[in-house]
Amino acid sequence: MSTKLKRELEIKATVKRVRNILCDGANLKSINLAKQELMTLCSKSHLFPRSDFPVPDQEQVERFFLVHEEDNGDYALYVNSALPCQAYRPHDHGGSWAIIAAIEGEERHGLYREVTPDSVELVNEIVVKPGSAVSMLGDGIHSISAQGEKPLLHLHFYGRSFENQGERAEYDLEKGIAERFMMEDLDYIEDAR
Repeated sequence: MSTKLKRELEIKATVKRVRNILCDGANLKSINLAKQELMTLCSKSHLFPRSDFPVPDQEQVERFFLVHEEDNGDYALYVNSALPCQAYRPHDHGGSWAIIAAIEGEERHGLYREVTPDSVELVNEIVVKPGSAVSMLGDGIHSISAQGEKPLLHLHFYGRSFENQGERAEYDLEKGIAERFMMEDLDYIEDAR
C-alpha cells in the first residue's frame, strides 16, 4: 500500500472520530478532545514525507496542501510546509474552529480576545511543536510566528475550508485597526488529495 493511500485512510479515520466528538457542536471540552486526535495523526510522521510536502523556496515562504475536505466544505485538513520565517498578525478564521498541530518545527501562537471590533489584547501564548497543538473555537483569534531555524510541517484543521469560511479579520496592533476580508485568492493551496 502506498504512503498516500495509508495517509488517506488515517486522515479519514481521524476525521470520522473528530466528527463524532464534535457531533453536538464545538465547545472547550470537545475541541480539546479533537485536538488530541490531530496530535495522534501528527505522531505518524511517516505519513507526511517531505517528498510529498516539500519545503518552499525563499520566494514562496509557505505552501498549503489540502489533504481532506468534505463535499460541503466542512472538516478541511491542510498540511502547511513553511520556512522558519513564517509569521502572521492576529487573525480569526471567519467563525470556523481551528486546530493546529506540529509534525516538524516550532511556532509561537499568541492567543487574543477582541476588545473592540478593531482591537485585540493578548491573553496567552503557546508554542506548537511536535507533541503539542493549539485549538480555537469559532471566535478564536491568534497570531503565528515561526521559532528556531527548522522548516515547519504542521497540520491545520478547520471546521470549514478556507473558501467556505466567512468574513475574516486581521488585526494591525500598531494602528489599532482590523482589516476585514474574504478568502478569495487561494492560489497558494495545492490539492494533495
